[in-house]
Amino acid sequence: MFRKTAGACLLVLLPLWSAGAADKEQKVYELIYQDVQALKKQVLDLSSQLQRNTEDLASIKEELRSLGDLVRRSQADQTVLREDIKSVPQQYQALASKIERLTLDLARITELLAAAPAGTVAPAGTEAKPGEKPKPEAAAPPVKTPDSKPVPAALPSGVAAQDVYNMAYNDYLKGNFDLAIEGFKMYQANFPESPLADNALYWIGECAYSQRKFENAVQVFNELILTYPQGDKVAAAYLKKGMSFAELGRKDEAVAAYKLLVTKFPFEEETRIAQQKIKEASEK
Repeated sequence: MFRKTAGACLLVLLPLWSAGAADKEQKVYELIYQDVQALKKQVLDLSSQLQRNTEDLASIKEELRSLGDLVRRSQADQTVLREDIKSVPQQYQALASKIERLTLDLARITELLAAAPAGTVAPAGTEAKPGEKPKPEAAAPPVKTPDSKPVPAALPSGVAAQDVYNMAYNDYLKGNFDLAIEGFKMYQANFPESPLADNALYWIGECAYSQRKFENAVQVFNELILTYPQGDKVAAAYLKKGMSFAELGRKDEAVAAYKLLVTKFPFEEETRIAQQKIKEASEK
């Protein structure tokens, strides 16, 4: 009896179990399908993102290329600008040299006019009367150099150039300024192409400065600046020229000489001294 009852129950439950298993399998398939669809969607999203990233990368590359071109053009412009800037000091120095030459020429003309005898220059607008011969103009006196003395045209044979220079320099050191001037002039007259010819002229100016003949010193230093513009004593000549003007009480001309020195020779030791003197002059 029990066996019959159990068998009947199994017969009743078997279809129900089969139906439940089939339903469960169906749900598993549905879940798998949903997962596959979600994965497909993620793949599509990733593909779209990859495409956008690829486009962004291409855009960045193009911007980098443009930026590189801009940097190269900027570097080229900077190179040209640096070359232009380098040429500015040379042009400025050339202009300063021209101004200096004009200033010196004007100073010489002024000195000649001041030294000319009264009445040699006719007032503007005056003319000679008919039949009257014009009076000859008096020649302007020559500009004197410090301690003008006759210098022998030639040295005795066997006298070396360096010996003449050393003797004159030793006389300068001993304070024998007249002998030193004569010796340096002798050196210049006999060895005009020597590398020390500009030095000899400079020490003539130093002798005049030491003798407190400041006008003569200015003339000698001007001659050195004009005759030997590339010489190694030009910076020192500008400095002593300014100091000579200062001793004469001509402050503006002294400062102008110092400023020319600073402009033309910014790295020389004399420039540091000139800058100090410009500062001192401005404080007075």
